[in-house]
Amino acid sequence: MPLYKTPAIILHAFPYGEADQIVTLYTLDFGKVKGIAKGAKRSRKRFGNRLEIGSYVKVTYFEKESSGLVRLSNCDLIRPFAGLREDIHRLAWASYFIELVNEMTAEKIENKPLFRLLAAFLSLVDRGILKDEIQRVFEVRLLSCLGYRPLLDHCTRCQKKLAGEKYFFSPRGGGVLCAPCAANLPGIIPVSLGTIKTLLLAQTLTLDKVGRISFSPQSLKESQAILSAFLRQYLGKELKSKKFMEQINPPNSECGMRNAE
Repeated sequence: MPLYKTPAIILHAFPYGEADQIVTLYTLDFGKVKGIAKGAKRSRKRFGNRLEIGSYVKVTYFEKESSGLVRLSNCDLIRPFAGLREDIHRLAWASYFIELVNEMTAEKIENKPLFRLLAAFLSLVDRGILKDEIQRVFEVRLLSCLGYRPLLDHCTRCQKKLAGEKYFFSPRGGGVLCAPCAANLPGIIPVSLGTIKTLLLAQTLTLDKVGRISFSPQSLKESQAILSAFLRQYLGKELKSKKFMEQINPPNSECGMRNAE
């Protein structure tokens, strides 16, 4: 049986039987992997408390052809992101990012940019950088990493470059429409040129600068509307973590929204 070692982020873990745990990880080298950690509740040496949600670890596992679950044999902590579990707002934000990755990825499809994106944004949340802009940038970058990047630099129907001020976003069409092309279409969302330019910047901004990005109030409102609708188009549902996050921290609330840079 081949043995694998790879950095990973814990997406989900739950008890199985008296001593085991079923664990979902997003790994650097193999994408999403589900496995069983035998004796995880008893073996502090091999697992300890390193299987908590959001932990950044280096995991060792092997596969059995007859099983859909890999067998975790060891887990070393790289970074605990302990701050995620010390504050309910940080935990809610981290849970939203993690649930998005879990819901929108299939198993065993390598995606190194997505792994690095998740690790970078968990680091921001761990440090207490809880700005609405962070959520919007994560959402648009996640979509890009998965090949669903919304088309924002031209009208998706007539292909003309953006030059006016009045545009619409079509969640079903996956991009921006100019006013003539959007006429009488259902389910479209108004969006300003300023918001479009802001999201284009968010797609290319280096990860080390994300914590300093700032949207105008109009861009925050519009980007939230179009990205939420676009994500629902693919997910077919509202995520539990998003509902929880909005309950404890309503949109535009100042509670927990400023950062600790």
